[in-house]
Amino acid sequence: MRDTAAVPSGTTPLSENSYTTSGWDVVDTAPTSARGVSVGSCFLVGNGYLGYRCTRPDQRADDFVACVVSDTYDMADGVWRELCTVPNGLFVEFEIDGQPLRIDASRPAEVELTLETGEVTHRWFAATPAGATALVSMRRFASLEDLHVVAQQVTVTTEAAGDVAVVAGIDDAVWSLNGDHFASVDTAPVPAADSPADGAAVLSRCVTGERGTEIAVTAVVAVAGLDAAPRPITSAGRGVAGHRWLASVEGGGVVTVTSTMAVASSNDDDVGGDPAATAVTAAERVARLGYRRALAASVEHWSAFWSTSDVRIGGDLAAQAALRFSTYHHRIAIPAHTDRLPIGARGLSCQAYQGAAFWDQEMFSVPALLFTEPDIARRLLVYRWRTLDGARRKARRLGYEGAFYAWISGDTGDELCPDFFFVDVLTGRPIRNHFNVWQIHISPDIAHAVWNYFDATDDVDFLTDHGAEIVFEVARFLRSRVRYDEVREHYELIRLLGPDEWHENVDNNTYTARLAKLALRHAAAIRSVLTTSRPDRLAALCEQLELDAGEFEAWERIEARLFEHAPDPESLLVEPFDGFSSLEDCRPADLRARLLDPGEYWGWPNGVAVHTQVSKQPDVVQLFAVDPTFPLEVQRANYDHYEPRCSHGSSLSHSVHATVAARLGDLDPAYLIQAYEYFMDTAALDLRTDAHSVVGGTFIGGMHTAANAGAYQTVVYGFGGFSVRDGVVTIAPALPPGWTSLAYEVIVRGQRLTVEIERPGGDEALTIITAAPDNTVAVPVRFGSASESRLVEPGGRLEG
Repeated sequence: MRDTAAVPSGTTPLSENSYTTSGWDVVDTAPTSARGVSVGSCFLVGNGYLGYRCTRPDQRADDFVACVVSDTYDMADGVWRELCTVPNGLFVEFEIDGQPLRIDASRPAEVELTLETGEVTHRWFAATPAGATALVSMRRFASLEDLHVVAQQVTVTTEAAGDVAVVAGIDDAVWSLNGDHFASVDTAPVPAADSPADGAAVLSRCVTGERGTEIAVTAVVAVAGLDAAPRPITSAGRGVAGHRWLASVEGGGVVTVTSTMAVASSNDDDVGGDPAATAVTAAERVARLGYRRALAASVEHWSAFWSTSDVRIGGDLAAQAALRFSTYHHRIAIPAHTDRLPIGARGLSCQAYQGAAFWDQEMFSVPALLFTEPDIARRLLVYRWRTLDGARRKARRLGYEGAFYAWISGDTGDELCPDFFFVDVLTGRPIRNHFNVWQIHISPDIAHAVWNYFDATDDVDFLTDHGAEIVFEVARFLRSRVRYDEVREHYELIRLLGPDEWHENVDNNTYTARLAKLALRHAAAIRSVLTTSRPDRLAALCEQLELDAGEFEAWERIEARLFEHAPDPESLLVEPFDGFSSLEDCRPADLRARLLDPGEYWGWPNGVAVHTQVSKQPDVVQLFAVDPTFPLEVQRANYDHYEPRCSHGSSLSHSVHATVAARLGDLDPAYLIQAYEYFMDTAALDLRTDAHSVVGGTFIGGMHTAANAGAYQTVVYGFGGFSVRDGVVTIAPALPPGWTSLAYEVIVRGQRLTVEIERPGGDEALTIITAAPDNTVAVPVRFGSASESRLVEPGGRLEG
């Protein structure tokens, strides 16, 4: 281990405290208690079922120790329904000569994430108050082979002889953001007669207060290097229960504690009647297998994932590591094991944002999966189908028809977003925000994602069984939501909140109008597809939904006459909403100077940005990222205008600007420099973060899952120039300065392609498309702006 907290020479820095050596590793040199929130998130291990924050095994709830488990939604405070953090089954504490062994903060420490395998390694020096010292190392991974399991191995090397004690088991005093979710917790060591032969076991049974969900956590612990039998220990209240080992060791003695933690709940698809039985069986099986063999089994799944999801960047090791870091975190946030759950905006790194889906899921996460893990993209969209009833309930409650999807959606699809989200720091009064009623673009966003999935996969069965119903119900909602202006003889969408969340209660938001138009077009296109391929199922669906020809005609009429701000003929600018151009034209720095308190909310109704052209995040530019059919000159004019007026107050902002700027590189290479800067802001966002984890009393720490997905979009769809429309692949790359090559895999309608972009020198790039030998059909490919496509046959190769 190094002697200083600085990033060492000969490595590639990623942030002030982190570096990479190979592009497959991320190392942090300052895992201090002051950085516990960010380090705990960035070096999280997870598998989509659970996420375990990177904390030391002797740390407690006050240090943000948390294992967050999917599908455990519960409300403890009457406001926030969130996922539960469960008892910590990886607690381990050491003593030497009766005194606790604690980290020596004056000496170097580091934590390393190996992206290829999903394993975290943590190393530090420790000492007792009396001066006994030891070197401690920890290894940990969440299994992709058995999603219930997290395994950990802690090794202590003593520097002098002494009596060493180990306390290991379950700490059921948990960190929870919004109250205690457990009506009952029962934690106790498992009797020796019932414990596995190679370890001591402890079991915690919990029941949540709101829904009565049963959650079981078990830990199986084995200790090597101490010639001692475990002695059971219990806690009088919430605390540590498990076992204690005590024996003498010589100087340089090595003690290794292997803990296997397993979690199961009564909501799990693979649990029968007793979550405890599932957890115990999983923990004992993996404990018998051993840490290294269990890790190897998990790594096989990681290898399969990276075989389609890895993107190789030549000439820029920092970008390479940052992108893989983002790809890793996006994957462990995804509940890929089921089609009943969403991706949380902070994944499973903490309880912030309630483990629920926002529009991020369809606009950021799904596009990053469409051509690498289409089966997972499908499951996420099936989740939206399963939650249609929640969307219907919301629509009815607000006086509409069809499906108005929740702005914050958990397991049922009912709205989780509270009416009052922020507090006015100047008055102490709550601020009524309308994310949950005026930000209607969530519904057409989902409809658009359904169509994009179909275009990527040609999965007619999905359209028939799930997608058509989603899109038809969204179209029905839009019909009930539009207003007809008899004077101007067009339809309008009024009282809206667009992607720029600071300007509420606006009319004719352009992003919302364009997505509504696209959703209505998709409804007509899906009707046409099913009329040809599944006429009987279409008829049955129309009967189920009580749809007649008049409804479809109404959707087509609204789509044709729905008002949308067009580019100004002279400036080419597109107004984000009615009256925007009359607002004060200033910059984010001007508004910061006007703040009376740094914690002020900038948005509606009284924030400093409301009556200005300053946006929280992109709105018109966001539209270009979603719908790139606008002429490049229009995109450039609007990017140049709106980019300096954007405060980037959202983690979604940087990747959107990066993707659009990369596309503008065709017009001017200078855009590629800015695109690269925004890409690194996205991909290394959480490694570089210096933002407060608590704003207005609300914890907002954790990984930025949509930014993780956005990093992939920027590289593949932006710099890589990849797109698919009507089954035709287009590759129009524009690599940023310093990149010598870019390579990635895609799966298009079941056919696998490898895209390699090489730029050995100068600005000219050679693009090579190779089709997998086991492809079944040829794939049409268009290079750059070519008008004609060419076919790449199975096992074939094209150059462009």
